[in-house]
Amino acid sequence: MKSKYDKENGIIIGITGGIACGKTTVSKLLAKKGAIPINADEIGHQLLLADSPVLDQLTDTFGFEILEESGDVSREKLGSIVFKDDKARKKLNNILHPIIIERSRTEARKLVSNNPECVVLLDAPLLIEAGAYDSVDLIIVVYASQEIQLERIIGRSHLLDKPFNREEAQARIDSQMPVSEKLKYADIVIENEGNLTELKDQVDDLWEQIQTSLKNPAGVDSLRLL
Repeated sequence: MKSKYDKENGIIIGITGGIACGKTTVSKLLAKKGAIPINADEIGHQLLLADSPVLDQLTDTFGFEILEESGDVSREKLGSIVFKDDKARKKLNNILHPIIIERSRTEARKLVSNNPECVVLLDAPLLIEAGAYDSVDLIIVVYASQEIQLERIIGRSHLLDKPFNREEAQARIDSQMPVSEKLKYADIVIENEGNLTELKDQVDDLWEQIQTSLKNPAGVDSLRLL
């Protein structure tokens, strides 16, 4: 992608990948080094609370049965609808994504404004699908094979005492753009099919490259040449 990097500002990095590929883990590792994370999922979760500005749209679209007694939207009930129905999922995305993108952009731009050393991480599973990739200076795609994704999804579900079978796990993978397609948008790819130590080594190397790019007149374009 073409850089919009400005040496007077910091760098906004978009981190994406398929479900259970490890993008949030990468974001957390980079945050420990000083990067500032913005989690698009967390913004989306805020939009499911009882005081959400789109609550009426959600209940009009999916019915009041998606609500908990507290008035919050049940992610479990909503998920049971959208992960089985492409049309329903598109309707949900059309309601949530515009606000998620705008809030993420606003927060990221505010953070990097006039701070050339600031590194902001936009952790967004649907960064590419939502068209938000033009909001960032650099795209990192975290990759894992589909078999590993399935194993991780099922393993997590058991830890949460809400076990998924293989079909349910596959439905969550199929609800997103294939990781192979996301790789076409990547400036940097991190493979996460090994252990945490191997992942940390890749993140350490990436951070060094980011710090070098901040001092380079070519900015993030120098990163893509490495």
